[in-house]
Amino acid sequence: MPLFLIVTMVLAAAFMTWCCVGLMRVHSGRAKNVAEGMTPQRTVDRRLSRQIRREHGR
Repeated sequence: MPLFLIVTMVLAAAFMTWCCVGLMRVHSGRAKNVAEGMTPQRTVDRRLSRQIRREHGR
């Protein structure tokens, strides 16, 4: 099997896994949409902590 097909299959599997993780986070209520679910969790946590600090006036 040619190398480019193997690389393409691996990249497609990785992207599908990434999308499935985003969907599971939306389904569990940890994200509002799939794009937010696909972002790394520490980025989401940082955004939420900033929003909480802003709301509490700190």
